[in-house]
Amino acid sequence: MNSSIELLLQSQPDGQLVGFLAAPGLQKSFQIDLPQQLVGKYKAWRDRYVTHHDPNGNVLPADVLDHYADQLLNGLEGWLQNPEWEPLQDALRRHDGLPLRLQIDPTLTSLERLPWECLPLKRPIWRVVQSQSPIPSCAVDRQPRVLLLVGDEHSLNLCSEVEKLEALQRQGRIALTALQGVDCNIHSIRTTLKHPQGWDALLFLGHSEADPAAGGRIHLGDGSWISAQSLEADLKQAAQDGLRLVVLNSCSGLNWAQRAVGSGVGWAVCFREVVPSYAAAFAFERLLLALERGQDLCNAIEEVRQALSDQDNKGTSLLLSAIANSTATSYRLPLRKRRQLTLRLAASKAPQAIAASVFLAIGVATDLVPWNPINHGLLNQRLRLQKEYRLATNQLGPKTNPMPVLLLEKRRSLPELGVIQPTQATTTSREALQKVLEQVKPEVVPRLGIDVVLDQPGIEPKATASLATLIKQQQRAELFAGFFGAKSDDLKAGELSKPIPLLANAGLKAYDLAVNTDPGWWSTPQQRQAPLQLKAPIDGKYFSHALAGHPDSFMPADAVIDWSLDWSQLLRRVTSKELVELNGPVLLVGSEQIDPRHADLFDPPAASLLSLERWQLPTSSIPGVLVQGVFAQSLALGHWLTPLSSAACTALASGLGVLLAAAQQRRNRRLIFLSLTSLIAVIIAFQVAVSNLILVPLVLPLFALWAVALLREN
Repeated sequence: MNSSIELLLQSQPDGQLVGFLAAPGLQKSFQIDLPQQLVGKYKAWRDRYVTHHDPNGNVLPADVLDHYADQLLNGLEGWLQNPEWEPLQDALRRHDGLPLRLQIDPTLTSLERLPWECLPLKRPIWRVVQSQSPIPSCAVDRQPRVLLLVGDEHSLNLCSEVEKLEALQRQGRIALTALQGVDCNIHSIRTTLKHPQGWDALLFLGHSEADPAAGGRIHLGDGSWISAQSLEADLKQAAQDGLRLVVLNSCSGLNWAQRAVGSGVGWAVCFREVVPSYAAAFAFERLLLALERGQDLCNAIEEVRQALSDQDNKGTSLLLSAIANSTATSYRLPLRKRRQLTLRLAASKAPQAIAASVFLAIGVATDLVPWNPINHGLLNQRLRLQKEYRLATNQLGPKTNPMPVLLLEKRRSLPELGVIQPTQATTTSREALQKVLEQVKPEVVPRLGIDVVLDQPGIEPKATASLATLIKQQQRAELFAGFFGAKSDDLKAGELSKPIPLLANAGLKAYDLAVNTDPGWWSTPQQRQAPLQLKAPIDGKYFSHALAGHPDSFMPADAVIDWSLDWSQLLRRVTSKELVELNGPVLLVGSEQIDPRHADLFDPPAASLLSLERWQLPTSSIPGVLVQGVFAQSLALGHWLTPLSSAACTALASGLGVLLAAAQQRRNRRLIFLSLTSLIAVIIAFQVAVSNLILVPLVLPLFALWAVALLREN
């Protein structure tokens, strides 16, 4: 068996011992001297143990008993350090933590009595009884079925143990059938063991005694005695029907436990010697509670043994043994899935809590300061994927008449207007603006926005004067240009850049262009990051708000611009030749010109590249006039994304990770569920953004989900 270290001890005709060792990659046999001195130490300890617990005898102080217990354990440990035990020591060193399964020849009663289970080997240790009966598999998703045998209660008070079991039954945790008093007789036991639904565990409370030949005897409630040998056929059939565990809460139960396991039962728990009733009751209670919590049997027994030692019952703790069928594997009491999940949730691991706390802290920081380069990069890619999802599902977004946008550029628009601008010019041609206004009549296009900062006097004086005159003549109700809060060389400290008085007095209104999107310290002076998430709301003081033409519209802070839309369908780029044919509520005019003080180009969002291609613009940058158009149309349509709290979503994902780890103990199944859950979460998040304009954070919650779920090993 590759999952454990197997040790078989047999006697030889010459009185020597021979050990047979089997471990992964190792098989050896070796000779051992029978430890007569150790046998003597056990007898000395046992005599004092009986004296200590004899209510009618002289009381032996507990510290004296502890002294002899320590001598016994030290003697056993010292014996195993002898050179003759080197094969075992080698196997223990090679396979740290691997269980040790011990099988002792029944004739070696002196070695059987030794407390092998208490050796400090940092691994589970249990005894093995050879059996040819394979252990059939059984369902674990069910209420555990427990058969309780309450034997002769003379000098015993078993009411407390029975009440604890009945309480578990009332809570729906176990299905209990109890045979007590005269009902606990040989005929009833045999009949009940044959119940068609089978049993998971057989518990006995009462008196028992050693009888190697008959396999031990237990004292029944009707006053009779029954050996394990006489019940061997019944136990074998019960094992075939699902019986996996026998627990003997009685004295000297080793022989009965061994015979029960030999008949086919997987595991048995017993005390090898006489045991005080109060200690047996305590051990029974702790073992039952540990098993009902979903604890592995070997770990549960070790927990009970430690609890007995802590309760000044060191002597009793040396007597508790687990005996396993040679074909048995690790045992857990069957529990309903719901109960298993509850127990595993309650046993969530510290690394999971630490990971959840770390991710939650990052989520809180992201909520408090969403304008950071990491979040900007993640949001940029999220909108790109959102774009792909829209295209794949044919959900292209709202439909409306596209806003016409005229981009004044040297290579085409200006020549079409009959304007020749010097190559070294750094400002937008005011002559070109005049010609645009001449071709676009107020009664045809009542609202006209100019994304040009006209704050510099002395530029094209004749053209500026002509432009002012035209503005005054047309008397447009909605003619406006932009300004920004940066200082101009010609302005006094603290003043804002606004259209020169000549144009302002003629009727040109001014609105702030610089929507507070916080480009951040990671932006360059020449080209800022495209605005993705607003830091301050867009209201009536902004250029894009005036362009939208909805006085009551309002875009809140933290709103995310939905760049996943096909903006080439919502903003139509027009040429100078098309101006005379325009007939609509609004026209947006901008320039490709770069003011040396203020770059009007942005790094384009990843989702906008297709739109730039359709606008016949290079994909390396997006002009600010189109960004203003995106703001304006978002306001006009009431279309933007509202992000959910990253901290809240991360906390929810962490909780889901804890639940998933508890529900799926097998790691490969957990990975499958994690993958499916993540895929479903991504699809739902994309659809919620498309249908409900709610932006569900994905990256941080998904990281939290996977980390928390995978940090639990079992």
